[in-house]
Amino acid sequence: LCHLFFNIIGILIWFPVPLMRRVPMSIAQLLGLYASYYRAFPAVYVMVSFVGVPGLLLGVSAIFDASFAGGVAVVLLLLAGLVGFEFWWLRLGGCYKVFPATARKECKECLERADAELADASQAPTTEV
Repeated sequence: LCHLFFNIIGILIWFPVPLMRRVPMSIAQLLGLYASYYRAFPAVYVMVSFVGVPGLLLGVSAIFDASFAGGVAVVLLLLAGLVGFEFWWLRLGGCYKVFPATARKECKECLERADAELADASQAPTTEV
């Protein structure tokens, strides 16, 4: 039942507004682009998403159990670090230091060619013997 409601709520958030439908697709395309450039990226992404972040949040909740003021301080430090990282990534061009614009363009063109080849191969008539 939890998965059913999770999926229904996700549909209600992302599907009704056409502009919102592009958000998950553009994120998936960007993750695919990074995965095509850095072969270890999918493993790192899975480990960070499903082990690192939950472990960090579990640690923060344990700090709140020990001391509310300490928990608030740690949350504020984590938020400041997140804001600083986002500022570096988006405003100071950190994303282009990790994945240069020229390589980004080359990989995107390569992926588009591969998609076109797959589309052509799937539309080719099959001959039965």
